[in-house]
Amino acid sequence: MTFFLGYFEELVTSGRVFILETPLFRVRNKKENIYCYSEDERDKAQAKLGKSAETSRFKGLGEINPTEFRQFIEPETMHLTPVEISQLKLVPKLLGFYMGKNTPERREFIEKHLLSNADIDA
Repeated sequence: MTFFLGYFEELVTSGRVFILETPLFRVRNKKENIYCYSEDERDKAQAKLGKSAETSRFKGLGEINPTEFRQFIEPETMHLTPVEISQLKLVPKLLGFYMGKNTPERREFIEKHLLSNADIDA
C-alpha cells in the first residue's frame, strides 16, 4: 500500500486498487474441504464437518498449495476488498512514519503493538 500511495495515489483515490483476500483457514474431512475467511466461518465449518474435521491455519500465500490457490483467483470465487482512503490529508504523515528514517520510533511502535501467540486465536 505504501508503494501505491507513494507513487500512484490517484489509482487508490479513484477506487482502482483492491486487496485479494485469501482464506485464513481450511477445515476438511475425507470428503470435503471448506475454506474460511473468518473465525466465525471456521467455527461453522467445524460444526458442519464434525469432531473429526482437521483445521489448518494459513499464515500466508506460501502455505497454500498452488493447486488450491487457483480457486481463490477465479473471477466467480475471488474475494476482493476495495482500498478506500477516508482522510487523504493523513497519508503523507503515515507514509513518513512507516517508510521514513525513524527506525527507532517505528521499532518501538511495532514492539508495543505486537501480539504474542497467546493473544492470537488460531
